[in-house]
Amino acid sequence: RLWPYPFSPTQKHPYFYAYKKITRPLFERSSFRILILSALPTFVNHKNNLIFTAMKNLFLPIFLFLAFCSMAQDPYASYRLSDSLYRAKDYKAAAIATMAGIRADKEKDLPLRYRNAAGAWAMAGIPDSAFAALSAIPKSNRASLPFVLGLASNKDLAGLKTDKRWPVFMEKATEKAALNYKVEEMIYGRKESEGVALSMLQLSPKVKPNGKAIIRVVAGSWYSSFSSAESYIMGSYEYLQKGFKVFQVIVGSQPRYNMAEQVADVKRAVRYIRYNAQKLGIDPQKMGIEGASAGGHLSLNVAMAEEKIMGNPNDPVDGVSSRVQAVAVLFPPTDLLNWGGSGFNFVNAKPLLEQNKVWGAVDFKTLQESTMSYVPVTDTAARNKLGKEVSPLYAVTTDDPPVFVMHGDADPTVPIQQSLLLVEKMKAAGIKHRFVMKPGGKHNVNDMLPEWVEAVDWFEKWLK
Repeated sequence: RLWPYPFSPTQKHPYFYAYKKITRPLFERSSFRILILSALPTFVNHKNNLIFTAMKNLFLPIFLFLAFCSMAQDPYASYRLSDSLYRAKDYKAAAIATMAGIRADKEKDLPLRYRNAAGAWAMAGIPDSAFAALSAIPKSNRASLPFVLGLASNKDLAGLKTDKRWPVFMEKATEKAALNYKVEEMIYGRKESEGVALSMLQLSPKVKPNGKAIIRVVAGSWYSSFSSAESYIMGSYEYLQKGFKVFQVIVGSQPRYNMAEQVADVKRAVRYIRYNAQKLGIDPQKMGIEGASAGGHLSLNVAMAEEKIMGNPNDPVDGVSSRVQAVAVLFPPTDLLNWGGSGFNFVNAKPLLEQNKVWGAVDFKTLQESTMSYVPVTDTAARNKLGKEVSPLYAVTTDDPPVFVMHGDADPTVPIQQSLLLVEKMKAAGIKHRFVMKPGGKHNVNDMLPEWVEAVDWFEKWLK
């Protein structure tokens, strides 16, 4: 009530964020109000905007300190504040906020957070604090080898690489990370006409295996690659700790392969795992699938698909089922014919999709046998039919597996309407499901924490 200057509700400056989320609630505390009001007359000068200067140079550190105390039970509030301060290039305050979040976090093995803190310290020109943050990474059981090797190309850490402590840190971190995961690359299929192999990463738990499998679909904007699969490794940590065996499936990537071909790739991966279940040490009837964004779209397409098994397949793998027993997805596209509302057709919005570099995902083609060449499908009706076939919303039936869905209500990339439509359809079909709508959540996994970790419990519950 007494601190509206120099901000307006429409401003998006990080210090306004600090005011709105931290200072204003603190003003409800009488002791804090007395402290500020006793100093306020010294700084009130609206014309010269001295309140803003005073807040930035004097009060902001106080606000941050008290805020970290008040946010002791919510580390994610600290992480969000850190992101805001980092974007404002207040690197020192961002580092302090990240460290406050780490201290409050129930999970203590946080290599990504320590990396972020170290980067902010380094950008602030405080290398001792940066190396202090980095020192947690060689002790981490979660850090993967690709993550550690990637630190060498991290721009925020560039200023540390001439320090004599850097090679010592990298040696220790690399040695430990190499022992943290049991990873094996496997070929699950081939695109025979092109001589291209399809592969996945198999991650085995170090704890007692529970005999259950989690298939994680590696896809973002329908791009998929081996390096992306490597970046997924640390995201499998919670599954591995519970004894799941994890398969991170790489599919044929757009722009070369469209989403219909990618769905076929994921089905092939499920069949391969099921066919080799005994050798892989899993129960073929306890398989779950998980994905975010495009990965969630592909996961739902497989989970909701009508089962089609070849009667006399040339490859025995094609003779087994591609069904899964549980699903968990983040902000998934579900209806490509009605994107964000009734009538907007994602499949035929070529200029927009080209601008966003995802046209290849819906660049459907047919083989022209007379010339043995692929010809783009241009007919609108034909494209709509294909778009509907890869929209999982239209494949929902009463026998579909249990589905966990999470979506942020501020997602600027995939409208939350896509998940709401799916939830409505699942309710009508009587499918067991759980829907979590994250207030303020955008299109990234970090915004979905800590709730997204519930996916592990979801699979434990339904893969019985």
